[in-house]
Amino acid sequence: MKKIKSGKLLQIINIFLPIVIVVGAIVLLLQNYLYNSRERVCDFASATLKGTSMIFDDVTVNIAPRGGDSGSWVSTSLYDNDGRLIYMSTVGTIYEMEIFNNSANDLCDWNVMIRIPEEMCLNDAWDGEVEFHQNVNSGSEQVQTIKFSQYSKYDITLEHHLTHVGLLVNLYEGDHFVFSPNVDSSTVTDSTKMGFITYIPSKSEDYVADFSVGEIRYHLHTSITKNPFFLVLCVLTVVWLISFITMITVKMNLKRYVEQQKRDKKIIEQTMQTIINFIEAKDPSTKGHSLRVAQYSRMIAEKLGFSEADCDQIYWIALMHDCGKIYIPDEILGKPGKLTDEEYETMKKHPVFGGDILRDFNAIDNIRTGAMFHHERYDGKGYPNGLAGEEIPLIARIIGVADAFDAMNSRRCYRNNLSEDVIISELKNNRGTQFDPHIADCLLSLIESGNITIVEKDKN
Repeated sequence: MKKIKSGKLLQIINIFLPIVIVVGAIVLLLQNYLYNSRERVCDFASATLKGTSMIFDDVTVNIAPRGGDSGSWVSTSLYDNDGRLIYMSTVGTIYEMEIFNNSANDLCDWNVMIRIPEEMCLNDAWDGEVEFHQNVNSGSEQVQTIKFSQYSKYDITLEHHLTHVGLLVNLYEGDHFVFSPNVDSSTVTDSTKMGFITYIPSKSEDYVADFSVGEIRYHLHTSITKNPFFLVLCVLTVVWLISFITMITVKMNLKRYVEQQKRDKKIIEQTMQTIINFIEAKDPSTKGHSLRVAQYSRMIAEKLGFSEADCDQIYWIALMHDCGKIYIPDEILGKPGKLTDEEYETMKKHPVFGGDILRDFNAIDNIRTGAMFHHERYDGKGYPNGLAGEEIPLIARIIGVADAFDAMNSRRCYRNNLSEDVIISELKNNRGTQFDPHIADCLLSLIESGNITIVEKDKN
């Protein structure tokens, strides 16, 4: 029973666990895709401020002058390359923008939009490209993306100046620019830094512009291996692999076991048939009797609701029910007339002889039972022990009914087979005396349904 339950459990595991694993993997991959593909936007206005740093859950943005002597300078007048005056007085400042990744995942595909607080020129921005939105408030917005390190390759449509310090792009209050990093800086594991240079007119060297209006856009990329459910799927996969291998091993062993059972069954049947052949060689008039009794016994057991294995067992036990007759002298077995009392007492010993023969036969449980007790009567008047009712083993009661029926339905050396009416009458009249009434009723039902037939009475 435990083996059956274990086998069913393995089948259930190997049917449903792969489904759970596949569905779980799909959900995990979908969840990972949605997480990685979602663009996240952090408005500087919603940040927690700490000095010049704008702190969010996933990211921190810090925009501040470089500091030191090289961080800012004053230019009393600024001319373009054609000698035209741009500003009478300006302050040039290098601003460094540092991005810190506060999350446990990679921060990818980021860009920063910065709103321009006042008129200025943007002179440079490194490690990336700048998308300018110029003259936003005037209603004649111009948009162009420029990489400052390669500005000479562009047909610049923005308001700009070319000077000894390079390209200056004019920006006014309300304008903005979007800084996008180079590919090698687009993924931030810890932090990354870049910068830009501004020129602002009429300011002192220590002047700091307010770049606190803007936003940062980014994606967070995680690996499915970081998801706790991934470990669960791995464990389930290992469990499934183990159960699958176990099931295959069990099936292979079961196949070998079934094949061995078939071989053993064949050996047992051949052994029994050989013994039956010995018995029938001594008494040719009973040829086929043991096989028919075995078949009838199996049919009765099936009618009673026995399992297939139990029905097979009863069949084998019934095959050997008369094996003790091998010890009965031929002159008694083949005597055409009535037996003397002494001869009958000798004949009555064949159940005991059968029990002795099968004493050491352990391959089939209870095989001695059929041989020993199939001549016991339900009313206690049978032999060899005079058992009655439920004292008689059920197997012996079944074989006893099948044996008596075949004896009546077969021609013997001392008489012809009985007619159908006589056989039916005998079965009914001996319910509760010679036969277990319930088993007798089962046999009568099998006869009535045509599953067991009564041969036509021999008129010779």
